[in-house]
Amino acid sequence: MNNPSYYQTPKKIKLSRNLVILFACLATSLAAQSSYIGRLWNTKSYDKIIEYSPKGATLSGRDNMTIGRAFMSIEKKEPTKALMHYDLAISKHMNSEDLYYFRATAFYELGQLRKALGNIEKCLEFRANHLKYMLRKAGIQYELGDLKSAYNTYYAISELYDKQTPFYMLARISIERENYFKAREWVDENMMRFERGKDFWRMTAEQQVDMEWHIWRDHKKAQKTQDALLSYFPNDVRYLKNRLSLYRVQALDSLGVWAENDLLIRYNENRLPFEYYKKGNIKVGEYARDRGIVEDYLTFRPALFENTKYTRFYISESGTILGKHWAGLQKHPQDSTNKIWDFHRGDVHLAMPASDTSYLGFTALFDIPDSILVAYDDFFILNADSTDLDSTEITTPEMLKVAPTVPEISPFEDTPRENPMALPEPVFTQDSTGAR
Repeated sequence: MNNPSYYQTPKKIKLSRNLVILFACLATSLAAQSSYIGRLWNTKSYDKIIEYSPKGATLSGRDNMTIGRAFMSIEKKEPTKALMHYDLAISKHMNSEDLYYFRATAFYELGQLRKALGNIEKCLEFRANHLKYMLRKAGIQYELGDLKSAYNTYYAISELYDKQTPFYMLARISIERENYFKAREWVDENMMRFERGKDFWRMTAEQQVDMEWHIWRDHKKAQKTQDALLSYFPNDVRYLKNRLSLYRVQALDSLGVWAENDLLIRYNENRLPFEYYKKGNIKVGEYARDRGIVEDYLTFRPALFENTKYTRFYISESGTILGKHWAGLQKHPQDSTNKIWDFHRGDVHLAMPASDTSYLGFTALFDIPDSILVAYDDFFILNADSTDLDSTEITTPEMLKVAPTVPEISPFEDTPRENPMALPEPVFTQDSTGAR
């Protein structure tokens, strides 16, 4: 009982408890402050969270991360301010894969793709082969134009996960790298892999139509896939145009006429997108040539476009328009029931009787020999009706002079009348053949 240490022990314990209480109060205070910002985040009170931005240096790393996320969540994102708080969080020794992912998002928003990619790589250090991070990595590599690295990343994802995005992107990157043999393999497999009628199947079918049409020139296969697209999306004008052009390139004339008339009916019934009414025409033919492409367009209302019914553009491989021909229809000068082609071949203005006023008649104009085509004005002169008077040729008739009532010269005006001269007797010469 007289041991001094016995009496000192309660004092030491009491002091320790005071320290514990003090530390607990401090921790509770910090936790309360942190949890308050966290509660604000849970209620999406982004503006109130941003009000703590000036105090960022005194806040925890997690609070700074939350403030940065708030700057990226408002209607007008502020990635620069968000990055400032993400950097503060890192300076406070916060080491989190979420922090680096949010930081990558802010850099991406600013267009700083390489810095964004670096932060995604940091995320993969925390969790290797994580699907979200790998997809983001591949997407950034693709945007940077590093198609080889993007292809390799998407291929790695396809080996790890049964997801549609990497398989679709493998085909897309193969097309862009002009590796058409591999692209064809991916596309054919994806057409079987993806569910018909869904988004990735639709995008893959579009790839197949374009590649089989323009790369492999397998128009029959492209037509089959295009018809499959139309079976799910029957009113998509892009597909309707492709169907028509594929009919034309295969010389399926009757189907081409039917498909063109279908577009005209849709136009008249206001079933086409507004953009087609604004520009007034639609593509009805496309043909590959050695040095480019020929595209033909139908004008819905020729009267509004200088009597242009069909137009042909010659387009180079680089997309430059090299030439333009167009044609419309006019009444025949001798027979109003017949038509003539008002044909502009570049700067040359020609005319030709229109036995076929459809698209086939227009395309036939380009196969007619020059010797048969007639200049537009000459055609009307040659075919003018002879019974019709041309008002431009009528002039004032010539007026005849009126004969005077008094002769200008009186008979025998210079001959004296009182003593007229005697006329001599006629002398007949002797005819050598006989006597008179």
